Amino acid sequence: MSASHGNTPAAWTAVSIMFVGFLISGIALPLALEWLFWVGLAVVVLGAVVGKVMSMMGMGSTVTYKDQRDPDYDTHETA
Repeated sequence: MSASHGNTPAAWTAVSIMFVGFLISGIALPLALEWLFWVGLAVVVLGAVVGKVMSMMGMGSTVTYKDQRDPDYDTHETA
């Protein structure tokens, strides 16, 4: 796994927004507010979309693979 796994502005923003959405939905359950539950889930989806858009804008991880296509790939094992 790369050293920058998840340490990007896109990842942090997406997870933060999605956390708030889960929190909203979680609060709605004991209060029996069905509309607030669905609002929370919509916020979760919004977080995923925002994260993807930010990643496409260059604020995410640039390498999504770990093989010979990666310029930093090291074929020599250091055991």
